[in-house]
Amino acid sequence: MFSTLFQATGFKRALSLCKAGKFDEAEAILKSLQDEFLALCEENDALKSQLTEVADVLDLAEKVQFDGQKYWLVEDNQKKGPFCQVCYDRDGLLVHLQEKDNHWECQNCRGLYMIPRNEDDKPARKKAPMRSTLKKTIPLFLEREMG
Repeated sequence: MFSTLFQATGFKRALSLCKAGKFDEAEAILKSLQDEFLALCEENDALKSQLTEVADVLDLAEKVQFDGQKYWLVEDNQKKGPFCQVCYDRDGLLVHLQEKDNHWECQNCRGLYMIPRNEDDKPARKKAPMRSTLKKTIPLFLEREMG
């Protein structure tokens, strides 16, 4: 890469060389300036891409909420998820958790998350019929005789 001073004076030098009839030298300077310009354009595009990526990450971070166990994505007042805490914290990935009987499972890192159940949230389950054939009560705790 050439210095900024070369960039600033390069066009003037190329013009002076053209006026003096030194076209090969002027062409070499213009070629160097063109290469420098193309490299700066590539660097500029890469920096714009990085800036967009950082803005997207920051935007996502504002939408992600942690409930103490797993993440939820809140967009347009709608809660989406849940997402794996390990995958998001470690890799920045929002991996949907798969619901099983009493837990969620991450298919990426195999992490398990318990599904909290409160009285309003419990699924309706069939109750086992009471057995009327039970003749004797079985104690849960037996008292030991101290000897």
